[in-house]
Amino acid sequence: MPLHCWCYTLSLFLLISGAAALLVPEKMNTLMAKFCRSQVTGIVLSLIAWAWAGHALWVLPIDFLTPYRQYIPYFLLICAPLTFIGMKNLLACRALGAILVLYPYTLLQVARVHPSPWHILIVSIAYISIVKGMTLILYPWKMRQCIEWIKEKPQLMRLGGMINLILGGMLVWLGITTLR
Repeated sequence: MPLHCWCYTLSLFLLISGAAALLVPEKMNTLMAKFCRSQVTGIVLSLIAWAWAGHALWVLPIDFLTPYRQYIPYFLLICAPLTFIGMKNLLACRALGAILVLYPYTLLQVARVHPSPWHILIVSIAYISIVKGMTLILYPWKMRQCIEWIKEKPQLMRLGGMINLILGGMLVWLGITTLR
């Protein structure tokens, strides 16, 4: 996928979440609090993360994996249900963290060869996403703590929404003008 399409995709998430946080912060606080403990959301996001990880293992040119590639689907079929059973607590946070760690791989492959100096913004977003994802995988309760902290201060939710809207608009602008 070209870099400008990545800009549009990332901006879509930022604009939707930013508008929701700015316009209905109380509803967003409630949804975010329910997100952490939602079993269904955790299972769905976990399945997406496992499928994505399996695909990444399948296509990555790692020599020592070559003799074992045929076993990757079986490995996924065993590990995914074990995840649901063994990590019920805050599974949605961990699965979101896994997705935040996995998606930047293809984004960084495209961004690293782009001639524009503005590609550094996209690379920075990708690395911030990786760090956020690793934090959520290792410390999923930090997301719940942050949500509880933000819940007490609705102006922080609005500020975060405004930042997401500005960053999302900037990504749309970059996708249209510079990163084509």
